[in-house]
This record gives sequence, structure tokens and C-alpha cells, in this order.
Amino acid sequence: MSRIAPDREASKSFEAKVRKRRRTLLHVRDTAKTRCVLFAVAVTTAALLVGAGVPVRINWTASAPVGIYSTQAAIGVSRNDLVEVCLQGSVATLGRVRGYLAPGTCPNGVSPVLKRVVAVAGDHIELQRIFVAVNGRVIDRSQRHSMDSLGRPLRPVAFGRRVVRDDEVWVLGVHRQRSWDSRYFGPIPVSSIAGIVRPLLTLSAEPPL
Repeated sequence: MSRIAPDREASKSFEAKVRKRRRTLLHVRDTAKTRCVLFAVAVTTAALLVGAGVPVRINWTASAPVGIYSTQAAIGVSRNDLVEVCLQGSVATLGRVRGYLAPGTCPNGVSPVLKRVVAVAGDHIELQRIFVAVNGRVIDRSQRHSMDSLGRPLRPVAFGRRVVRDDEVWVLGVHRQRSWDSRYFGPIPVSSIAGIVRPLLTLSAEPPL
């Protein structure tokens, strides 16, 4: 009996591991299936909207939840707007070299990124290692990192307080924990905003500010 009991325990442990592995594989397949279904729905919906004269874009990047977004001209950009940004100059160059930016439709050949406007002209912004605050309000999950997800060094904007100028805005990624945004490259020119976007159909909810 003393030999049989351990064998049974080992068998139960093995079966539990098999069941766990099976659930993991099913989850992966379900996630892939969901994305395929969403892709089909997104393409169909986007085609219908474009046919109706509604400008749209499909986002598959990590900048914002995967899904369909309507687009409009970047007129009167306000705090909390979700915008398409064409990064410029040395920022775009670094983005291309590191693979943060894919080829796309911006004038310099990179893809526009989706970012949330968190500070506009006249706002007071404060940058510290563990938070970013606008007009005295700390933005959730806004701590800055010294390395990106591949272990490459990041150079955050200098700590301190400043007032946003008339020709610039500060932007953060929707998924802020690992977003490459104004915490690392500073404010962006208002002229680099290609449009304001609004979610129509997304795979997941957007994290709150």
C-alpha cells in the first residue's frame, strides 16, 4: 500500500498538469479565434463606414485597444482627446531604429501612433520618477521606466515642473505601463497631430486616466 499511494498521487498531479495545459491551449486558441473574428468584423464594418463617407482607421498596435476608430480633423484639440500623432525628427528616427514605429502614412514614412492628450497650452505639468501630474492631479500608472521591454535604456524627460506652451501638447499612451510617449520624448508640436480619433468597436475597454 505504501507504494501504491505515491503512484496515485503522482498520477493525479500529472493529470492536473495535463488539464491545466489543455486549458491554456484552449485559451490561446480562443484568443486567436476572437482576433480573427474581430478582424473580419472590423474589415466589414470599416468598409461599410467608408462607403457611407465616415473616415475610419483600424488599430492593431499596442498604442490603444485593438479595434475600429473614426477619425476627424485635428481642430480644437482638447485635454483627454485620443489623437493620431506623426512623430517627427530624432524621435521618429529612434522609433524606427528600435521598432517602436512601423512603416506607415506619415510624411516621414512611419505609421501614426494613437496617444491620449493629457496637457494642453497653459496647463502645469510635473514629471517625477514615479508619477506625472497635470494641474496638481497625479495620473494613474504614470511612473517612468529606465529600460524598455527589451532591456534597452530609456532617457526620460528631466524631472521638474513646467507650463505647456501654446504650440505643443503632452501625450501619454493608453496602455501607460509600457508606452513610449511624452514621458520620454517630451511635448509634441500641435502640428504633428494628424487627427482626432474615437473608438467605434474595440476588443477591450480602454483603461481610465
